[in-house]
Amino acid sequence: MKTREFTQILQENPGKALFFEYQTGQYVRTDYHITEIKNVNFDTVDCGGIRNQWSEVHIQLWENEIPEPDHAVDTSKAMKIFEVVNRVRETYSEASIKFEYGNSVFPTAVLPVHNIKDTGNALIVQLTPDQTTCKAKDRATSPEEKAAACCGPVAEKPKLTLVSLQQSDSNTCEPGSGCC
Repeated sequence: MKTREFTQILQENPGKALFFEYQTGQYVRTDYHITEIKNVNFDTVDCGGIRNQWSEVHIQLWENEIPEPDHAVDTSKAMKIFEVVNRVRETYSEASIKFEYGNSVFPTAVLPVHNIKDTGNALIVQLTPDQTTCKAKDRATSPEEKAAACCGPVAEKPKLTLVSLQQSDSNTCEPGSGCC
């Protein structure tokens, strides 16, 4: 989902509760905070030697150690946070939006939006973990190319040879003596 699409949904649903489901049936606590909106630029080189560049927007969700029963972020408050950020610098509206979240039982991860469910009085943002991929393999068009693409073909392992060590009467080792 693009950042522009997400903020448009927030604008079209003012005042609704905003919940995040980070795994099926597992929700970010309702007293979470939006602590950062990050424009993230990637500049990578994959194992096939191809440079890749793209941008994403990461929204950091944080739960205070001490629950705050009177704190909640609804769609209107989330939009106000976007507006504050956009007064400092523009958020990449055409970049994919992802949410950074973790707690004591779920390691911090950057999660893309899978779906947004409207329950009438609330929006539930359903997040799904990404899986890693090999871009060189993803670019390949045939099974043969895919097999050879990722990190190239597997090289044959070198054979090891054992060298016999000479037994010495002394506990010393001289260069060229074969003791080491």
